[in-house]
Amino acid sequence: MSGHELEIVHVEAVQRAVDRRRRVRFPFEPRRETPVQGEDRVPVPYEEYLGRRYFTPLDGLRALSILLVVTDHTTDPLFGALHGAVGVTIFFVISGYLISTLLLRDEERRGAARIPAFYIRRAYRILPLYYLTLGAYIILVGVLHLQAGASSLWRSMPWFLTYQNDLAPVPPVFVFGHSWSLAIEEKYYLLWPLMFAIPLLRRHRLRVTGSLVVLTAVGSLWSATFYFATYTPILLGCVMALVLHNPSLYTWAARLARTDVALLLIGALIAWELEFENGSQVHIVFAVLTALLLPSVLLGPRWLSTVLSHPVAAYIGTRSYAVYLIHRIAKGTVDRVVGPGSTSIPHQLTHFLLIVVISLLAAEIMHRLIEQPMIQRGRRLASTGRKARTVPVAAPGEGLDPAAPAQESA
Repeated sequence: MSGHELEIVHVEAVQRAVDRRRRVRFPFEPRRETPVQGEDRVPVPYEEYLGRRYFTPLDGLRALSILLVVTDHTTDPLFGALHGAVGVTIFFVISGYLISTLLLRDEERRGAARIPAFYIRRAYRILPLYYLTLGAYIILVGVLHLQAGASSLWRSMPWFLTYQNDLAPVPPVFVFGHSWSLAIEEKYYLLWPLMFAIPLLRRHRLRVTGSLVVLTAVGSLWSATFYFATYTPILLGCVMALVLHNPSLYTWAARLARTDVALLLIGALIAWELEFENGSQVHIVFAVLTALLLPSVLLGPRWLSTVLSHPVAAYIGTRSYAVYLIHRIAKGTVDRVVGPGSTSIPHQLTHFLLIVVISLLAAEIMHRLIEQPMIQRGRRLASTGRKARTVPVAAPGEGLDPAAPAQESA
């Protein structure tokens, strides 16, 4: 089949999917037809959004997230006001959106989301690089003692080996402690597909997800339940994915994709980030603002998409998982040459840039030798099973498809 014919098939398949969505209305959907361009100033028609297979601006947003995380871990006073921990909050929102959209589109194409295939892709996407990096920490810190914290590393090893990092005890020196967020996401990966597997949850998943957002957010008010508030940003990303996938609710969400709204939300995010003191409630507000910004990131305005799609930003974003895993080792290496804690601005900037550069170099090697081969293997193992009933499988790296794991969250 020629490329032109494949494109025609894809367009026709997307239109059939839209027609099905028009005919099937879930109980929570208002009675509205699919929005068209020009109606209610929708910047991107629903059909075009449904047909998009890759959202490059999300890579730029992930680049911003990982750079914020690195600033937080440099321990340099220059970056203290940035509160770089919000980078993890952005990661969570992106993850909730991307994973939900992948499952929704898989369900749209095949009639039901392929849950076993999803778990296979996740395992091959996440676990090989994770255990490789954990092995590096064991050798460099636990055995060779090239960085401080060997005792805490060994004490936390049962949790690290079983991917329960978020439940590990927190000693004064918590080596590999930043991996707690990966364990949070892994629990989300395990449980969220139930929304697609259990018929009752499937029929009411927007209402159920919205209720979970409220319950987890309220949990931040008490120390005994604040752990559950960690999932609020992920669930907010899920809500936005469900809203954008719904042709009736798409119109409302697309109205947020305007320059004035984007600038207002970006200004609010910057102000909130610079002013808040770290805590669950402030991360929830930051997550709400980030989720509301997603339509602008995904659908317009063009200037925002251009900035986030810059090749440098996109490159850093596609390597963000490996950078997240390895940047603590990179920091330990840089600290031997350019120590942290200086009040000199050039010194602190050099310290930060060296950590980023070394992390990216290591991430590139890991990406080529481990990450991509394992992703390809996971794709092959997950490719068997129920055939798509509409849209043909995308070419490798073509887009937002279960066969395109580069766009999946890590």
